[in-house]
Amino acid sequence: MRWLLVDKVLEMDPGKKALGVKCFSRSELFFMDHFPGYPLVPGVLQIEMIAQLGGKCIMSANPGFLPVLTSVKNAKFRKAIEPGDKALIHVDVTLRKAYSIASGWIEVEGKSVASAQVMYGHVPVLAEQITDSFLGNSCGKGTLSGGI
Repeated sequence: MRWLLVDKVLEMDPGKKALGVKCFSRSELFFMDHFPGYPLVPGVLQIEMIAQLGGKCIMSANPGFLPVLTSVKNAKFRKAIEPGDKALIHVDVTLRKAYSIASGWIEVEGKSVASAQVMYGHVPVLAEQITDSFLGNSCGKGTLSGGI
């Protein structure tokens, strides 16, 4: 199963900040079991939304490494994200030599519903190994297995 939790990158300042969107339909598989009769987007997937957008922002500034999740701090879930919601994902990125940090938050209808700080380690890769779909609108050739 592929967990693509950013439908579209709306704005990006490579290596600094990004804004993305994810629209949740009732047909998302996780709604069947989380929770029957009261479907919610799991908190771990909300963290993954922030992590994926932060990773795209980091890679767009430096395609020479793959940002790999190393820690999550201060995750907070304030309000449920439900089927039909349009979630705006915001990240502010800090790049370092050996790691990066993305501070992110998610908004639904103008209200902050979740936030987290995500840290990534940098794994060196060749630019040829990274695909367009992996980066989302960035260039590259070849295939890189895995994901952010």
